[in-house]
Amino acid sequence: MNPAGTMYKVQIKGTHTTVNDTCKRYKIQPVQGRDTKRPIDCTKVDILVAYVEPHDAYYIIPCMEIERVKSIWLYSHNPDSKAKFEQYRDRWDLFRS
Repeated sequence: MNPAGTMYKVQIKGTHTTVNDTCKRYKIQPVQGRDTKRPIDCTKVDILVAYVEPHDAYYIIPCMEIERVKSIWLYSHNPDSKAKFEQYRDRWDLFRS
């Protein structure tokens, strides 16, 4: 439940393979739709939960942070990463605030 007393609306995405480039990063696309990809509608989704399977890593990202983002790059294998979305790794507390 959110502070307003209603349920959070959550979009869940996952990946298990790296993008084949020099930094071995994981890519999540915050879009909806099978054929025509559209950005996630933040009036219908509160939080995106991104799961990176090889590292059992969860990223709890507020929808407002991904409104105009085409790709989310995650570096779950690198504990020292300062990438934009690494701050949301294991941020389960966002469900309580």
